[in-house]
Amino acid sequence: MVFEGVPGGPMDCWNDVKTPEEHLAKSKWVLETFMPLERERCDNIELTDENGILAGRFAPTVRKPVCKLPSGKFALGIADVVATNDPITGQGSNTASKAAAIYLKRILDRGNQPFDAQWAQETFDIFWDYAQWVVRWTNSLLVPPEPQILQLMGAASQIPPLARRIANGFNNPPDYSPWWFDTAEAEKMIKSAAAAGA
Repeated sequence: MVFEGVPGGPMDCWNDVKTPEEHLAKSKWVLETFMPLERERCDNIELTDENGILAGRFAPTVRKPVCKLPSGKFALGIADVVATNDPITGQGSNTASKAAAIYLKRILDRGNQPFDAQWAQETFDIFWDYAQWVVRWTNSLLVPPEPQILQLMGAASQIPPLARRIANGFNNPPDYSPWWFDTAEAEKMIKSAAAAGA
């Protein structure tokens, strides 16, 4: 199970949890308090082992991708090292594998040319063309939803093509642009999806 709570909100309740048993008890409390229908399915849950817990927090961060080492050579960061997202959208391994594919192609295409700072920055920039949308979409889910997001989610409950489009965006977050982030574009998307489902 993974629980995510708004800092300072009622599910931000893990600071006093120290042992695996306390963690399991707090998890059951979260289920009982906020998801009672799910709690019924979890009456007999137990930890896989004493190390099967994790609680913490971190701020989403985008870092400079290229650094100069003491040797004078350059290092290029990849995936979570340069773009750390909250796990709410489950994009960690997706982003890492997309970054690896981009970096591998760039390495193979480079041939015998040097892997210098300019090449490294250009490689990151290609990755960022994808990752910027992961960051923007993920961050949009960490704050109270903007009106167009509420409108999209409400419409998706009645328009299956829109629901599919939202769900499939998890595999390709750039697809959320521009309609997830802009009211007029959201309205166009809703109308288009409704027409497709008619």
